Amino acid sequence: MSKRRIIVFAALSIIVLVIISVLISAPRPEEKGSGASSVLSGFSGFIKSVRTAPAPSATNDPFADKIVSQLQGLYGKTIADKSVQAGMMPIRDFVMGLHPENGKDYFYNILKRAFPEFADEIMQTLDKLDQYNRWLAQNRERLQKMSASGRLAALEEKRKELFGRDAEKIWSGEILASEARKAKMQDVLSSLDDSRGMSIDQKLEAYRRSLHETYDGTAEAFITKQGVILSKVFFSLDSVQAELNQMSPGERQEEINRLRAKMGFTEEQVEKMAKRDADNAGRWEAGLKYMEQREAAARQYEGRELENKLRELRTEYFGDEANTIALEEKDNFYRFKRQHIWGRN
Repeated sequence: MSKRRIIVFAALSIIVLVIISVLISAPRPEEKGSGASSVLSGFSGFIKSVRTAPAPSATNDPFADKIVSQLQGLYGKTIADKSVQAGMMPIRDFVMGLHPENGKDYFYNILKRAFPEFADEIMQTLDKLDQYNRWLAQNRERLQKMSASGRLAALEEKRKELFGRDAEKIWSGEILASEARKAKMQDVLSSLDDSRGMSIDQKLEAYRRSLHETYDGTAEAFITKQGVILSKVFFSLDSVQAELNQMSPGERQEEINRLRAKMGFTEEQVEKMAKRDADNAGRWEAGLKYMEQREAAARQYEGRELENKLRELRTEYFGDEANTIALEEKDNFYRFKRQHIWGRN
């Protein structure tokens, strides 16, 4: 599986959901030995590179209003059930993916509005699931070497350690249904990426149809209205990028604009996105030049002299963003070593 496809599935952990995913940081609970992919390494860099405005208050916010309304409508009578609480994980991950700076607090405020008496309990349930996921990641190699029955016994033991009698409910309720939806969309994306003879329009139609068939009527249905995220997932498909790469810059932008219009974006929205694409292209051009200069400086200088030179280069190429680039490089993240995905970054 390509790194880009892993990123796509991460973004879909709420759709399957990128968003995500997203979604974003750890393997999901497994049932009877079924595998779940950890996408942290591939997706964390993408999250770091996204310039996201601070999340608005979860009160007086149309986006939060929609989530609150859907959660109350779908889970209002059953939210005391641990399996239902566990089913909040994809939605939490989606919110945190959109607002990496304060997403957890933002999601907690949503829960306080939707289920004031259960918000703390839900967060505790999700924290335990995170602990379970970390344990899975840390012990994946050992678990894979076990027999199917031995592995299942180890998983059940850990679940009971964390959740007691609630473990059986959690792994037989909504969280498994969400996992099934995620797996279905992963299969769809894989099929579209590997398909030959399908036009890009046919792939888009199949993608949109599968999303509605999978998520309409579920707690994650609101994601089908998140056009920006859904479009980025579609453009991230290897097969779509392969077609776009064969076009001239002008033809490519026209095709991206056309596809966005088919996805339901207005003419004004398409124009704004095209301007952002142009800005992104300029940033990538500057970024690639910076990387060339950076590598040359690393061959010529070292120590304090190198750091001073790199500081000059970052200021020259990135201006006000120079400090952000420096912090990313301190964490060994180099955004312009990633692939430029047309229509996305």
